[in-house]
Amino acid sequence: MPDVGARHTVAWSRSPAVLSLLSGLLLWASFPPLGWWPLAWVAPVGWLMLVRPEPLPGRRPYVTLALTVFLHWLVLLQGIRLAHPALYLGWVALAAYMAVYPLLFVALARIAVHRWRLSVILAAPVVWTGLELVRGHAITGFSMALLGHTQVSWTTLLQMADVGGAYGVSFLVMLVAACMARTLPVACGQHPPTGSRWSVWPLLPALLALAGAIGYGQHQLRVSSRSPAPRQPLRVALIQGSFDTIFEFNAERERGNFLRYRELSEQAVAQHPDVQLVVWPESMFTGGAGEILVAGPIEVPADAPLLAEEYRQRVRMQALSFSYKVEDVARRLNAARGPRQNANSGGVHLVVGTDTLLLSAGDARRYNSALCIRPDGQLTGRYYKMHRVMFGEYLPWGDAFPFLYRLTPMAQGLAPGEAPQCFRVSEWRLSPSICFESTVPHLIREHVQTLRKSNRLPDLLVNVTNDGWFWGSNILDLQLACCVFRAIEHRLPMIVAANTGISAYVDSDGKVQQRGPRRRESVLYAEVKPDGRLTCYGRMGDLPAGLCASFCLALALFGLATRLSRNKAGRTGRY
Repeated sequence: MPDVGARHTVAWSRSPAVLSLLSGLLLWASFPPLGWWPLAWVAPVGWLMLVRPEPLPGRRPYVTLALTVFLHWLVLLQGIRLAHPALYLGWVALAAYMAVYPLLFVALARIAVHRWRLSVILAAPVVWTGLELVRGHAITGFSMALLGHTQVSWTTLLQMADVGGAYGVSFLVMLVAACMARTLPVACGQHPPTGSRWSVWPLLPALLALAGAIGYGQHQLRVSSRSPAPRQPLRVALIQGSFDTIFEFNAERERGNFLRYRELSEQAVAQHPDVQLVVWPESMFTGGAGEILVAGPIEVPADAPLLAEEYRQRVRMQALSFSYKVEDVARRLNAARGPRQNANSGGVHLVVGTDTLLLSAGDARRYNSALCIRPDGQLTGRYYKMHRVMFGEYLPWGDAFPFLYRLTPMAQGLAPGEAPQCFRVSEWRLSPSICFESTVPHLIREHVQTLRKSNRLPDLLVNVTNDGWFWGSNILDLQLACCVFRAIEHRLPMIVAANTGISAYVDSDGKVQQRGPRRRESVLYAEVKPDGRLTCYGRMGDLPAGLCASFCLALALFGLATRLSRNKAGRTGRY
């Protein structure tokens, strides 16, 4: 005889809207601005309760699921819209795109559970992790706000990222959530004979997995505390101004921003004469007039408003002016240290962000670049950003149809860089990245491994970013969480210089040793300590997550084949 009490207990699980809204709300609360990270361990339960029943309850459950998840992403990513009204379209489009993945999660996990007869405890974390990897690569990729990123405050747990990356932490969180969902009764029709009672045994694998991750984390932290440093710390000053991004170009405003950064830098070096490296955020060194590089004869565009020779003279003068600016800033900073300090050390190096216009063979390419400047004012390294932000730094098909740029606040698209670079500062090797590149795990791994193969294995990851686009919103926190994972994945300390924040020094254990304020000026001083450990993640990368993605592909192909077979059988039956 059916258990009437159990039937009432499971009745709530027959509302896709309630379950999906609950999961979306809990997961949103797990991220900043609230940052209630323990909620992430139970947040997926609502979606998992849509995986377990057969059939799926509701009249149009996938439509309901899509709408509720869209609301989750719309609220979580609302900071994207703040810099300009034109970004509202991108905000809505991104939220709609991100809503596809929880939808696929429920659909594919249901195939695994109900067609392949796998336990939800196994199917859910594999499918979720595989889809996170897919969204990290598809359509240029978006790897912010992964499920594992909610745990950024739990340093001990995060140590497992040196094996499986952020995807490994996501796998663990979803595994525990699936175990908890498996303990709950679930409605499987009017009179559910199976799964209608509470179970306790699924908590055992959850506890074992958590205990293993915590034990591994404690071991790695002990190893880190006992390992001797391979070299002396690097003394760094991270310069954080606070200038919100405004699309309309104003040369005077840009020049004022540059001068303020120069002033903060001089003050920083004067107060801490032992500083070896000063880092500015992305684009702040431009000052209204970026770098110009000329490769070969200067060709005059057909639409240039100047005479040919006058145009060439303007180009030469701007290129020379930028060189003078580089030398002037280097001279000022080293003079601020005082003659005694300069005599006893190697001087102050700079890493700065600017835009670079490369003119060559009738082609003009503009790059988002990071420069390394020696104490004598000579450029010793230049890195071009490799991973551009769609709709922020380029438009799809914009090269083929330039008129598209006239419909937006962007004057033209930026060209992508082709290779990582290594900056040398004293005995240290630095691997630079720009802006959202720190959110792309496979890109940073490509940087590190490429440099390692050329015997230039970096000692420090450096990210320069202009987060004035987001006006102090939670997007700043989401980006910083990615930097924490990059440091652990490669056991390399990471420094971040961010306009409007959040600038930071993250050590190789993922501990945020220095953190700047939000939307306020600040100068962070850090003694960056090296770490000589190699990691499994560095060797094998996203292979485990790739296997999960392959599993998702197999499920999708199976589901598609089953649907086509049913449609064919239905048509045959009608005839």
